[in-house]
Amino acid sequence: MYKCISVLFICFVFSTTTKAQTKVDTAGVALQKLALSIQTDTVIANRFKSDSIFTRALIQTLKQPYSYNFHYDSLTAIKILFAPDNAFKIFSWQLDLGDGTYRQRAAMQLPTIDGALKLLPFFDNSDFIENPSRELTSRKNWIGAIYYQIVLTEFNNKKYYTLIGYDEYNLAVSRKIIEVMHFENNEPILGGDYFRYPPDETYPLAPIDRFIYAYKKGSNAFIRYEPSSKRIVLSELTSTEKDLKVASTLVPSGNELFFEWKQGKWIMAPKLAHKK
Repeated sequence: MYKCISVLFICFVFSTTTKAQTKVDTAGVALQKLALSIQTDTVIANRFKSDSIFTRALIQTLKQPYSYNFHYDSLTAIKILFAPDNAFKIFSWQLDLGDGTYRQRAAMQLPTIDGALKLLPFFDNSDFIENPSRELTSRKNWIGAIYYQIVLTEFNNKKYYTLIGYDEYNLAVSRKIIEVMHFENNEPILGGDYFRYPPDETYPLAPIDRFIYAYKKGSNAFIRYEPSSKRIVLSELTSTEKDLKVASTLVPSGNELFFEWKQGKWIMAPKLAHKK
């Protein structure tokens, strides 16, 4: 009898999820149009309006039962990432404020047994954070980033999620960001003492709570995690004006640097070990 009940329950969940996914697929087309408008509309008031409508529409879509399992194949104008262990997924996007700066948006969705929505909104508080490299933050005073990779690591039987993202920042400078996140009382805590690297004028001044790499806009500097080597790879930077302290002059040198996770830290090897 219990076996029959279990089978019926699974069939019910599958049927419910399939129907809801169809609704999500339909809604995804409309969400994509709104998301594109946030990015491309030349009138700032229209971008703000689209952002507001998009946020409300996304939340309504996520209220569908078991929406955590849905994939938004048609919604490509924003970033949607699942954690490697499926513990959460993150939506992130940005709004051009019209003066060369941006406001980031994000929300974390957590899976639930009954399929109900559990959504944790993130609030961009970057205007009020004096030194984001040295700031332990929560989702309520977030520094803002568009996340494009999540790396799962462990230390002392505790899980850590390294979020890699970018921030368009301003007219002259873009930034890549590496920050380690863990959970306390079911809330995400972002940042912490997780980085070790040799001194360098292009790196943030240690000690830090997150690694922020600033460089000349459009220069294609990169930071990415490579699963095969289990390393975070990043561009070594050099200055076009021979001044490593001016971020707007920093461009990739052609060499690569590496962070490796060891004993609960991301540790960078010296530059000389990676010269071509």
